[in-house]
Amino acid sequence: MLPPLLTARPRPQTLLLTALSLLIAVATLMLACGPVAQPVPVAEPNPLPPAKQADSDSVGESADETPTEMPLPPPLPTIIYPNIQGSLNFDVMEFEAAQKSEVGPSGRVPEAMEDTVVLVRILLSGNKAEIAAWLRSRGITPIYADDADYAHLAAEVPLSLLGKLSQQDGVREISLPDQRKPGSW
Repeated sequence: MLPPLLTARPRPQTLLLTALSLLIAVATLMLACGPVAQPVPVAEPNPLPPAKQADSDSVGESADETPTEMPLPPPLPTIIYPNIQGSLNFDVMEFEAAQKSEVGPSGRVPEAMEDTVVLVRILLSGNKAEIAAWLRSRGITPIYADDADYAHLAAEVPLSLLGKLSQQDGVREISLPDQRKPGSW
């Protein structure tokens, strides 16, 4: 005769023991495998080289040599012109660093750059006539366009003037035209 199938409910003690044994098995497996994700150590941007230790057994080294510290490069500039958007801000900072022979945002001293003319969109919060006059006084012909809320200008401006233009009263944002939308600037 075959044993009857489980017709009765298992006792609560059996369920507890089963759950406890599964929990112990999972915990053991987790301990055996170790941590899944370990934190990545963050290295300092410019660590100093370790100091040489003078020991009496070394050949050719004197014990009175002092290690020389390497000078740290100047800190990289942060956003100089907050109202110049995206890569255009990087280009302006790189151009200005090249003119001054300083370390640019790329972390190196850039070679001399040509004063490239860039088509930009200028979002204004006011002083549209003054900004247009400022551009004309520097030989730049502004292109006019108006939205319902803000006034826009577009112009071909050299990199050397973008920083000064961004600091004019009424200039809210300078950006490159949206290349995804033909005819938009």
